Amino acid sequence: MKFAKTAAGLCLLLAVAGCAGPSVAVTPDENLTVEQRAETPNASAAAAFGTQRVWTSGLSVVVSAPRSLSPSETAIPPAKRTAVFTITVYNGSKTPYRPSQLAVKATADDQQAAELLDSVQGLNGLASAIAELPPGRDTQLQLAFAVPETPVKMTLTIQPGGHDQNAPTVFEGQA
Repeated sequence: MKFAKTAAGLCLLLAVAGCAGPSVAVTPDENLTVEQRAETPNASAAAAFGTQRVWTSGLSVVVSAPRSLSPSETAIPPAKRTAVFTITVYNGSKTPYRPSQLAVKATADDQQAAELLDSVQGLNGLASAIAELPPGRDTQLQLAFAVPETPVKMTLTIQPGGHDQNAPTVFEGQA
């Protein structure tokens, strides 16, 4: 019975996601698992940080609210402040997924924000996500972007299959 409900929920999710465009937003409920949250979509244009986005393939992402960090002296590019995001990728599809396929573009106050690499602080970028993600599993990636010292409006645009491969989804908020 539980399988039937789960299957029905997934079918409904895929139907709603297909009608809603590239992805649907899900307001997070801390008491639900990533899999359960994917079953309760709520469409919107841009998602706030902390919201889950689900593509029709079943792949989903949640971008955390950023945390501010002072980069080390070895950070590339040099910056006074960085905004660090945790991106949780859940593979709800039937095939393995490589998180390194994600295309992530960031802006700070409508200006492109450079991805910051800082191996001293464990910020090795998207290229370090080399392991395949099996169906039904999730993983977390930490990405950092150079930002001004004062708070800024940030957007992260994510495409799961790389640039121009899937419809993009946008996350936004203060950093």
